[in-house]
Amino acid sequence: MNIVYLVENPDSIKSDIKTSVEGFFKEFKPSEGVLHIFEDSITKAIFCECHINANSIIANGTIDSPLDAENQSEYRANREVVEDDVAFLQMKKDALDGRSFSNIVAEYTTNFDKDHPLKVIGGQHRFIAIAEALSKGVSQVHGVKVYFGLNTAQRLDVQLISNTNIAVSSDLL
Repeated sequence: MNIVYLVENPDSIKSDIKTSVEGFFKEFKPSEGVLHIFEDSITKAIFCECHINANSIIANGTIDSPLDAENQSEYRANREVVEDDVAFLQMKKDALDGRSFSNIVAEYTTNFDKDHPLKVIGGQHRFIAIAEALSKGVSQVHGVKVYFGLNTAQRLDVQLISNTNIAVSSDLL
């Protein structure tokens, strides 16, 4: 297993987070063959960026990701999927045509919903487009940023950053 901790103090990372990182590496087999682990300098959240295949993302992932599974399991920060949005329709077409997506943000945790340890926090539209393409036999590798061992404050920060939108000029669309 080739995991490299590129953090200021690797010994300070909790053993349960290291176990989670190892579990992710074994289960998802990133195409890079090596997992570089980083630490967010503001929240101290531990994460990696890698590429994994659509089969693994969809079989082991979910967009049903609560902010606080224990105390507020009904609260979700993901934006509503707008099925008829022109950009989303184009995204689904692109996925069917074999486009590989990036910027999917997720948390890997087996603390709840053990069947879907990859909880998509940002990129639910891409997740749906990938799932639809996969159901029609189109499978690519996709870029994901995966967090490990988030506490509620860190999870809120990741959800806010991942789901912040800046208006896109209609000329670009």
